[in-house]
Amino acid sequence: MNYQEVLNKLENNELSPELAYKELYPEPKKKYGKRAFFIKLKIHVPEEGKGINTFLRVLFAIPIPMIFARLGLRLASRFADVGDEVDFKEISKLLKYSKHTRVSVDSNDAQIDIKIM
Repeated sequence: MNYQEVLNKLENNELSPELAYKELYPEPKKKYGKRAFFIKLKIHVPEEGKGINTFLRVLFAIPIPMIFARLGLRLASRFADVGDEVDFKEISKLLKYSKHTRVSVDSNDAQIDIKIM
């Protein structure tokens, strides 16, 4: 139906206002972001020596495939004691469709940079 037909039916009480609204403004399709395939990590621990930081740099030199990151989240959900506060399935879904996202965490203990590719 076009705009005028919907308004005429609404005026003649053939449609309820809710149905008329749904006819005029249909719900848009959900669009997901681009699918991510890798995660690149950079971790720097200032209090540790040069050896630990070099080991972390070498360990995470190659991007991690998304399947291993999501597997790690699944394992974390089994052993983490956070209750209902964190929904690991939702985080996994967000990771899957979050290409070109970068998260930086700076704290006194460590500096972490996560780049999703």
